[in-house]
Formats: sequence, structure tokens, C-alpha cells
Amino acid sequence: MTARTFVFIVCSLSGRVGKTTAARLLGDYYLASRRDFRGFDTDAHEPDFALRFSERVAIADLNTIQGQMALIDPLLADDGVPKIVDLWHRTLEPFFAVIDNTGFIAEALARGVEPILLYVDDGTPRTAEVTARIAERYPDLRLILVENEIVEREAAPEARPLTAHSFRIGKLDPTLRATIDDPGFSLSRFMLAPPPDMSIVLRAALRDWVWRIFSQFKSFELRMTLSETEHLG
Repeated sequence: MTARTFVFIVCSLSGRVGKTTAARLLGDYYLASRRDFRGFDTDAHEPDFALRFSERVAIADLNTIQGQMALIDPLLADDGVPKIVDLWHRTLEPFFAVIDNTGFIAEALARGVEPILLYVDDGTPRTAEVTARIAERYPDLRLILVENEIVEREAAPEARPLTAHSFRIGKLDPTLRATIDDPGFSLSRFMLAPPPDMSIVLRAALRDWVWRIFSQFKSFELRMTLSETEHLG
């Protein structure tokens, strides 16, 4: 038995909360590790994730059967290539309707594919409510909370969701934000070979910010590998 193929579904009920940033960071993590990934963007209007990785990310319109097939069928491939779905907040309900109708989660697990839902906290009390409903409705779906420190929080600490794992995206200095928002800037290329003309101050600050996030992804992978090994043993 080989390790499962990961399918990361990055979502939130709200827009502009750093969902695409989370998907982008995950994609760049694999590329910086000299591994590949396959991605899907369900926002046909502003497909920023697809534009960032034009050779690896396809646009899937969930309003059509063809678009649903273009998304769901490749996610079931146990080919060792991680999949990353940037789920537009307006397609959240249609997506869950599709996975309900197709029995996607059970089918994926049976094929050796591990679906992982990355829910991006929007800083409001409803995050706890939504994640609790998802966990209850899909007990076999691994749920991870993504905390984006750039987002202002309305919820008190005691109202935060309780999940087994979480990822944290740290705050960004405005100069760093402007750098990574450049359409031509690649975080993976930066980590592998920083531009020689970049300020060493900017380079150090950005590398530290990215590394803090990438190290969380790495730790998660190690935990999953250990869990799989213990299961096989």
C-alpha cells in the first residue's frame, strides 16, 4: 500500500479573506520542494489562482456538468500528484451538492485519495458554526482551519473553531504585500533563487514569512506520513 494522494480543497464562505493566497502558498510549497501539483480554480470571472499557475491550474465552471466533470474526475486519480482546489466562495454550495450527489468522499478514500478541506477563517463567529456543521456532516473529511492574521477578527477567542490541525498565515508588511501581489512574482522561484537585485532586507523578511508557512505544511506532511506508517504497522 502506497501513501495516499492529497486533494486540498481551499474554501471559505466569505470573499477577500486570503483563500487564493492560501492555495497559492500551498502550490508554491510543492514547487519549491521540487515537486509538482495540479490545481483547479472555480472562479471563472477572476481566476487569480489559474493566472498564477497557468500551466498547472485549470478553470472549472461548476454551473455546468462539463465543468463538474473537469473538476471531480481528476481529483479521484491516485497518481501521487497533489491536487489543490481554489474554491470560489460563490461555488461553495454547488461544490458540496456535487460531492453529495456523487459520493465523492467515500469514492476518493476507496481509491487511495485523501480529501483535505482547508477552511479559511474570515474572523467572524460564523466560522465556528460552519466548520462544526461540515465536521458533523462529513466525518471522514479531514478539516484544517487556516488563520489569516491579515483579516480583522470579530469573534472572541472562545468562539474560535476547534479543529485537530490549523495553518497560520502571518501578517505582511505593506512592502512585502506589494512584492508578492506582483502578477509576475513567484514565491517558489524566490525561495529557490532570490532575485539578485532585491534588497537584502526585503529578501530576508520575505523568506522568513514564507518559511514560517512552508514549515507548517512540511510538519503536516510528516504527521500524515507517520500516521500512515502507524496504520500500516
